[in-house]
Amino acid sequence: MKLVKIPKRFYQDHIERDLPAPKVVKSTSLHYWIDIEDQALNEFLSDAEFYRDEMVSGHADRTVFGLQRSADATYKAIKAGMEPFGLLK
Repeated sequence: MKLVKIPKRFYQDHIERDLPAPKVVKSTSLHYWIDIEDQALNEFLSDAEFYRDEMVSGHADRTVFGLQRSADATYKAIKAGMEPFGLLK
């Protein structure tokens, strides 16, 4: 099991939309630790990238700006967590 710490906000939104998400292994008040070897990671990472790209492209909607920032932080944390294990695609 390879764990990475991510913000809770984007993860919670993702599962509220009934999308597949990696299993939470540990949690604090602000973060979850997820297993980056979970089969649902690709869908989760793709969703985070979509929200992140909307923010970066300047199409950020003020009502979801915090969610987009959380998606960006989630994306970066997962990519950084994958690198030491040679899991980057």
